[in-house]
Parts: sequence; structure tokens; C-alpha cells
Amino acid sequence: MRLLHVTDTHLGVDRWYRGAPSGWRRGDDHLAAFRAALAPAFAGEVDLVLHTGDLFDRSRPPPRAVAAAAALLTEVARRVPVLVLPGNHDRRGLRAHLGGDLPGVTVVDEAAPVRLAGLRLAVVPYLPDAADWAAAAAFACHGGVDLLLAHQAFDGVHVPGFVFRAGAQRDTVGAAHLPVGVRHVLCGHIHPRQVVTVGEALVVHPGSSERTSFSERAETKGTALWELGGAPTWRFVDGAARPMHVVDGPEDLDAVGAGDLVLLRGAAQDVEVERAALARGGWVSPWAPPTAQLPLFGR
Repeated sequence: MRLLHVTDTHLGVDRWYRGAPSGWRRGDDHLAAFRAALAPAFAGEVDLVLHTGDLFDRSRPPPRAVAAAAALLTEVARRVPVLVLPGNHDRRGLRAHLGGDLPGVTVVDEAAPVRLAGLRLAVVPYLPDAADWAAAAAFACHGGVDLLLAHQAFDGVHVPGFVFRAGAQRDTVGAAHLPVGVRHVLCGHIHPRQVVTVGEALVVHPGSSERTSFSERAETKGTALWELGGAPTWRFVDGAARPMHVVDGPEDLDAVGAGDLVLLRGAAQDVEVERAALARGGWVSPWAPPTAQLPLFGR
């Protein structure tokens, strides 16, 4: 059996950039990245699609993002079953937006055991407290499980400049929180792709399907493909993501190409530098970080 694991699509981002085409919003890139990520499903190369949270960028997504998500999920579900669970950005749940009647799409808003395509799945959406997460995971894993699906920070995962540790953050899950018998966790929430070992479990993060902040500008985006049969195996699959550049001075403009996103920082927040970036075809962010440091994003 082959599984496509996609996560953190963050549909509905409403940011605009100077120099971008009229009517364009950053959410258009996120939708295109999600469709591209689903290519193996459209091609009949996988048996199941699993989305592990943050389908939308915020808890009240714009109507056009909801309509686009429902249409895309319905389209891919005509070919292969799909399961989606909410992340921390989807804190109102997904049924409130998608409903529960999309043919072929299983929407799981609360922790539950799910049997799908012959697999025993334990599905645990994001919870802000690790102890509550442990109780929910124990319930979802009761009777045995092939794979656990989550949207959570696990001990040892990292985002730029920060490592999560169980006990240090209220929502970070450690080995003591995992039910006995869990060996593989398909996880969302953390945007840089990575794998960590927590207790006896391997926790696989494909990362977000498109860059969500300039702190992710060097990260490769994409999905994970799983093969089940004997011992589960997986591999990361690269996706396309719009280039992003942080410009601290005119010398940084050489890397900017047409359609690239540009953040002017510090001394580069100058009208002449902006004009030069636009002349190169860059799309310039109207926002700038409040200090010389980029904000910590990626989950």
C-alpha cells in the first residue's frame, strides 16, 4: 500500500506584495502547491491521501479558500480516499467549514480510531496540552494501531533557532506521552521537513507544502510518500515553492528574479532599493520585521 502524506497547506493566506499582478494573493501559491502535492494521487500512484493539519491558515478562512479546498479535496477523492484532521490554525475544526458530506473525504475533528483502506489509524488533532494529548492518543490507539496521525510538536523537533523539548513547552509531546506500540507517527505542525525518534516511535514531518514566512526561505518544501507492506518505509518528495529573499542591502538584489518574494530589512528599507527590486521583477513585502531578527515561524 502506498500513502501520500501532505500537511500544513495553509490555504487562504491573504497577503499581497507590491509588484504582484492585480488580484493576486499569497494564498494562490498555497493552493497551487497543494494541487501539485496531490499529483501522485491524481496519477493513481497512491492508495490513500493523509493531510495532517493546518489545511487553512486561520480558523476563519476566507470563503473562496474554503470553496477551493472543498473542490480540490472532492476532485482527488474521486480517485483515492482522503483523510484530513485539524491543526492549531484550524482550531474551530474543519467540519465547520467543509461539512461532513464530501464524498470520499474523511474529516476527523476529534481524536478517534479510524479504519480506512484496511489500515488502523489513530488520529489525534492538535491539543494545547501534552497531558491531554496523551489521553486522546491512548483512546485513539486502543486496540492497536498501524499508524498514528498527529499535528503536534514532539520532543527534539526544531524550527529556525529553536528546539522543542517535552516539559519545556506545554504542548510538546515526549516519549512518556506516546501509547505503547506506536512505531510510526505521520505529523504536521512543524514546517521544516525532518524526522525525530521519540521513544520507540519515528516521527516524520514532511513540512509545509509552501513557504509560510521568510524564515523558511531556504527550506525545501514537499510531501512524504509511504510504502506499507513489511516494515513501513517513507521518502520525502520535493515540491515547487516560490523563491523568497531577505534583502539587507543593494548587494543582495542580484539573487532576485521575476516573481520572487522580497523582504527589505534594515538599511534596505529604502525607496531606491525597493524600486531596484521591483525593476528586477521582484514582488516586495509591505511588511518588515520590527528588529534585525526575523520572527520565529514554522509551526
